[in-house]
Amino acid sequence: MSLKTVFQKVTNYFQPKMIAIGITHNGSLEAVDAFVERQVRKPTPDDREVLVRILATAVNPVDTKMRAGYRQDGVFRVFGLDVVGVIEEVGKDVTDFSVGDRVFYAGKQHAFGADTEFQVIEADMIALAPKNLDNVDAAAMPLTSITAHDVLHHGFHLPVAQNSAQGKSVLIINGAGGVGSVLVQMAKYLGMTVLATAGTTESKNWVRELGADFVLDYHDDLQKQLAAIHFPQVDYIANLQDTTAYWDLMAAVIKPYGEIAAIVETTLPVDLGDLKSKAASFSWTFMLARGNENFNLAEQGQILRDVANLLDQGVIRPTVTKVYQGLSVENVRHANQDVTSHHTMGKVVIDYMAEEEANNKVEQTVANNVAPVEVTMADANN
Repeated sequence: MSLKTVFQKVTNYFQPKMIAIGITHNGSLEAVDAFVERQVRKPTPDDREVLVRILATAVNPVDTKMRAGYRQDGVFRVFGLDVVGVIEEVGKDVTDFSVGDRVFYAGKQHAFGADTEFQVIEADMIALAPKNLDNVDAAAMPLTSITAHDVLHHGFHLPVAQNSAQGKSVLIINGAGGVGSVLVQMAKYLGMTVLATAGTTESKNWVRELGADFVLDYHDDLQKQLAAIHFPQVDYIANLQDTTAYWDLMAAVIKPYGEIAAIVETTLPVDLGDLKSKAASFSWTFMLARGNENFNLAEQGQILRDVANLLDQGVIRPTVTKVYQGLSVENVRHANQDVTSHHTMGKVVIDYMAEEEANNKVEQTVANNVAPVEVTMADANN
């Protein structure tokens, strides 16, 4: 072993470490080793980055898809995109943020993920977290809010401003999911008539509570349902579920010069010629394209600032429906199972602080020299 290698090993040993939850293969989520815990090097920010101590994160379908497609067996990989946290260190060229700022953001798809204690992120991609939201609610919002904003602005070419689309109609396919739960609310803010699909009684009620004007049952003929409520055609369609399966429906019910935006890849070729006679448009929305291509990162930060204002004003409300307490292998696995079930409404969040608060209670008990008590995650929330 060379002297250089020995020096590197010694240096690595003494560098600060952190806990990370990730995978080394893409086996069944039912397996106990579906996720593993590792000690990894704590990162340091570059000149235009900040180091964030993560307080809570959310699991998204894209996380589960990346895991399912993982092919580097034996190589440790950490996922996770949605974050709320506190800045612990700033790069020398960062002027918009300071140590101690509570921020929220959606990270880069191919970077080291958020299922860990600390993460570095470009300062352009983050914003101050909404003041009126706690960590759990704030963690649920970045990726889905940016996506909903992109559907409206880049997909439909609408300004995201109050009543900017007054009198227009939008069909949202999968209104109860993470993106749909935000898009329903944003579309109402724009003054649109919102028609959203859902399946169960619970999810239909959820979508109505979020403001949908009409809720359609995706188990039944959607074209007949639209005609029955006097919307045989709509101005806009947001496909948040299955672009291929709903292609014929979308081509049939979009108005002339209408706009269709989809966030889900096709599984088979679709015929864009179906839209030509109506001069209708189709576009992809993929909010991770900015980070993947290092393109216009500052727009992502601006969108999050706008979203934070809407949340603080109560224009849109947070969409958390399930919370796991503490960063652990089990909680990351269970949260991923929830999302892959395709029956989750809103967002699933992992609250890191619950575990930290519980540990603090134990430490305080010991410090006070009193008999130790069992502290559960429920106690930590009291």
